[in-house]
Amino acid sequence: MKKPVLVKWCRRIFGFGLAPAMGVILLVAGTGRAMADTGTAVSGTTDSTKVVDTAKSVEMTTQSQSIWDQKYLTGDWGGHRTDLENEGVTFDFSYINDLQSDLTGNQTHHVTNFGRIRGSVTIDLQKMADFDGKFFITGMWQFGKNLGAELNTFTSPSSIAGYNSFRLDEAWYEQGLWDHKIRVKVGQIAAVNDFGQTGLFLMNDETGYSPNINFYPLQPFSPAGKPGVVLTFDPSGKDQGFYVKGGAFTAYEDAYHPDTSGLDWYNDFNYGAAGTFEIGYNDSKGDYPGVYKLGVSFNDISRYNDLQTGEPKSGDFVAYFTYQKTVWRPLGADGKIDKDRGLDFLLQALGAPEDRNPIRFEGLLGAVYNGPFESRPQDKVGLGVIFADASSSLSSDNKNSGAPGSGSLGTQVALELSYQYNPAPWFSIQPDLQYIVNPVGPNNPQSSNRDNILIVGLRTILRF
Repeated sequence: MKKPVLVKWCRRIFGFGLAPAMGVILLVAGTGRAMADTGTAVSGTTDSTKVVDTAKSVEMTTQSQSIWDQKYLTGDWGGHRTDLENEGVTFDFSYINDLQSDLTGNQTHHVTNFGRIRGSVTIDLQKMADFDGKFFITGMWQFGKNLGAELNTFTSPSSIAGYNSFRLDEAWYEQGLWDHKIRVKVGQIAAVNDFGQTGLFLMNDETGYSPNINFYPLQPFSPAGKPGVVLTFDPSGKDQGFYVKGGAFTAYEDAYHPDTSGLDWYNDFNYGAAGTFEIGYNDSKGDYPGVYKLGVSFNDISRYNDLQTGEPKSGDFVAYFTYQKTVWRPLGADGKIDKDRGLDFLLQALGAPEDRNPIRFEGLLGAVYNGPFESRPQDKVGLGVIFADASSSLSSDNKNSGAPGSGSLGTQVALELSYQYNPAPWFSIQPDLQYIVNPVGPNNPQSSNRDNILIVGLRTILRF
């Protein structure tokens, strides 16, 4: 163990900043909650031969600078925050707020506001003590009213939508073995973060987090992580090239109840198990990185019924394919490729059995341009297209209901256009437009006779 580093770490936590340290403990370890759209996936191994000049980094970060130039709203804590990150301890605090309204459609119109406060701590033992291990804990408080609960559509217009709650989301330890070629993660895990997450900056749930069809096999998701284990085989040891990984997790009847705090682990083991298997290829080198994934999520739980006949069904699964890659970058003033700007492309296709699931196929297309203007390389503009095809069983059930306007549900198409303006590294303002064509849903007998819905939204993000 690097005793001098550990001593310095403890001194900084309890010496320079007791208030920040206690804030982390109360928010995260007590009953915190998390969100996956921040990217909790574990990166490749740290090069232990790299020497960090902490004295120089502290000197640089403690120089006087405008609040609009610093990375976090609360600053660098006199240089100690950077010093701690160099030694393996990273704090992350953020607040996201989604204000949305549905302006058209023959449903009752709404104006909703939903907020999420997140806190997390990462302890990288590779940096701290030359030991291939990592602790991660994250918690969240979310509150308000989300628009998706009012619309009854296959598409949820907000990636942070969910129940009002204050809870622990993820708390896990990951151990690397054989030069990081094998990784074992154990603890409370939001499985969707590791399998199937899209992770674009867009506001919609499908493009901003994960397609709705991905939740059918009962994999735990953020902010309602559940006990589980993830095993990854990465021959490169550096998240480069071919990999295989699988996970097993406790399933649930209701992800938020009766486990309202994320700490009722005894109850979590009462609803069976769910699993995911994925093979993929990481192309992380070069100027145009990308990732390609093929996987399946599944369970064998006897809790399903045929949507048309009511016949009991056992088990469920979702198969998915993901292609995500940087496809173009502009040239800078020096004639070299500008790695801070460029066009990222996403293609995702998912399918599920149509006799027990409302959606049988979901497809996503996404394009994000980072740095749309040379004068604003930190901004982003994005376009998303989501196809959700209703299952034949759901359509038949809708036809047989006899309600006025009932009939075949067909395919719902959702379009999204969003721009993220970043006046400071810690502050984002994101106006957003979404348009839902053929807005069908699983709980409305007249959902085949609805007008198209235009949604306007404004997302704000603060990073502390």
